[in-house]
Amino acid sequence: MDDEASVRIEIKGGAAPDMTSADAALRQLAVDAENEVAFVDSPDRAKRGMGQPRSLTFAKANILADQIAVRFLRRGLNTGDTIALQMPNTIEAPLLILGAWRAGLTVCLMPLLWRFDEINRAFSRLKPKAVVTVSRYGDEMSARTLGEAAAKNPSVRFVFAIGEDLPDGVTPIDDWMSEEGAEDRKTELLPEPAPLDQTALITWTVLQQAACPVPRTHGEVAALARMFSSHMKLGPGGRVLNTYPYSSIGAVAGQLVAPLLAGARTVLHLPFSFDVFVRQLQENEITYTALPAPVISALEERCDLGSSALPLARIGCIWPNPHGVDSGLDLFEPPLPVFDIHNFAELAVLVRERSSGTDPSLLPLGKIYLPGEEDTGDPVLEMRVRGAVIHKESHQVLKGTLCVSGRSVPPGPLQPAGAQDGTVIEADSHGFLDTGIGCAVDESFAGQFRCQKSENLIYHGGAVIAASELDKLYAEFPEFLDAAAFVLDDAVIGERIFAAVVPKPDIAPSLDRLREFLDQKRVAPYKTPDQLVIVKSIPRSGQGKVQRDQILAHI
Repeated sequence: MDDEASVRIEIKGGAAPDMTSADAALRQLAVDAENEVAFVDSPDRAKRGMGQPRSLTFAKANILADQIAVRFLRRGLNTGDTIALQMPNTIEAPLLILGAWRAGLTVCLMPLLWRFDEINRAFSRLKPKAVVTVSRYGDEMSARTLGEAAAKNPSVRFVFAIGEDLPDGVTPIDDWMSEEGAEDRKTELLPEPAPLDQTALITWTVLQQAACPVPRTHGEVAALARMFSSHMKLGPGGRVLNTYPYSSIGAVAGQLVAPLLAGARTVLHLPFSFDVFVRQLQENEITYTALPAPVISALEERCDLGSSALPLARIGCIWPNPHGVDSGLDLFEPPLPVFDIHNFAELAVLVRERSSGTDPSLLPLGKIYLPGEEDTGDPVLEMRVRGAVIHKESHQVLKGTLCVSGRSVPPGPLQPAGAQDGTVIEADSHGFLDTGIGCAVDESFAGQFRCQKSENLIYHGGAVIAASELDKLYAEFPEFLDAAAFVLDDAVIGERIFAAVVPKPDIAPSLDRLREFLDQKRVAPYKTPDQLVIVKSIPRSGQGKVQRDQILAHI
C-alpha cells in the first residue's frame, strides 16, 4: 500500500450538461418557464413574526433579482465588492443571493447562530462593503447586532435589513422585495453576467483552531450543484423542500443552485417543525428533501416515507463530518432511494448514491466525474489520503488526512481570521488541499476510507468549533482556576459539550453564571456547555495540550 491512495470511480448518468451559473439559469427560466413557481415560503412564517408567506414564479423572481441588483448598485456597490448576509430560510434569502450575484457582488454567508463576537471577527477579516439581515430572528435582534459590528468596521458602508422596528443607522429594504416596485428595474445599469471564474460565495470553516473563509467561484458552485442534481434526479416539475438556511456550500449548491439549474421548485422550511414539515411534504408534493439521518429516522416514525400518498421520490442523508465508525448511520436505510451527502470542512462535498447493504461510512477514493464527462479532463472532485502506513496485525493501514481537488474545490490559499504567519492551507504541487480531517485506509477495503474524529474539533448541531477556543473562553471565567471543553456523543446534535472546570477555592461553580458571562462576551449560543464537570485538574501533555480523553479520570 502506497502512502498516497487514489483510484478512479465514476458517476454514471446521461449526457454531459452545459456548465452555467445560477444567475444565467434564472434568466433562462424566466423565459422558458415564466409562469412556473420557483420559490415558496414556509406556511408558519407569519406565526414567527416574519410577515405573510408568499410564492414567486421564475419570471417574478427574475424581475426581483434585477430590482435588488439595481438597488445594490445605486448605493455605490461595485462588481467584486463583498456583502455579508445573515438570513433565515425565507424567500428573501435566495432573492438576495441571486440579486447580489446579478450585481456582480460576492456574497459572504454567516450562520444564524453567530453573534457579535463571530460577526465582528468576520467583518474584520473580509471587510465587506455592506451587510444584509432581518430585524430579528427568534430572540436575537439581528439588525442591532450587525449594526454594532458594522460600527466597529469602517469598511461597512451600509447595513440593510428586512422587518420592522429597525435601529438607527439601518436601512429598511422591504420595498426591494416588492413586486409593485418591480417596474423600476433599470436593467441598463446591470453589469455583464458574472464569468464563471469570478468569486461568487464565501462560507466558513474551522482550520487549525481558527475560523477561515472559504471562497468559491460561480463555476465551482455550479460544478458542485451538478454533482447534487445528478443524484437528486431533478428536472422541470421537481420540487425540493429545503430545511437548511443558506449558510453552507452544501445548502447553496444543493438546495438553491441545483434546483435552478434543473428548473425545479424550491420550497423553504423554517427549521424545524415535524408537523409543518409533513404538511409541506404533502401539500407541495415534494419529490426531494435532505435531512440528517437521526431526523429522517424520527420522521419515518411519524409518517410512512415510502407511502404512495407522498410523492417523495428520493431523500438525501446529511452526515456529520468527520464521524465515527460506530455512529449507527450505516444501519439506516430509508424505504426509498437515498444518497449520502458528506461536507468535508466546507472545502469539498461528496454526494453519492447509497446501495442497499453497503456501509455508507466507507467513502470512495479517487476521481469523481459528472455524467458524460468521464473523458473530458478534470473531475468534479478527487479525494486522496496522505499519511503514513502502519502495520496492524496481519495487514497494513494508511493513516493520514483527507486531501481534495477538482472543479468544485477552491484552489486556495486559505487563511483564517487573525492569522499572523502566512497561509494556513494551500494547494500542494498537485493541486490538492489538505482538509485536516483524519482518515484511514485499510487493506481490507482498499480504494475506500473512513473519516476519524479529531479531538481538536467539536461537531455540535451542525456547527464546527475549535475545542481550544472553548478552553480559552471557559478558562477566562473569573470563578475558575482552569477549564477545558470535552464532548460526549449525542444521536441528534452530534456531540454534546461539557466544561471540565477547576473552581477557585470556596466557590461553588454555577452553570448559570458561566452562561451570563458568555452572554456578556456575546459569543454564539452553541459555545455554551450543557453541563459543568468539576475536576481536580485538567490533564495536559508535556507540550501543554489538553488530553481530553483523560478528563473524566480526573474527577
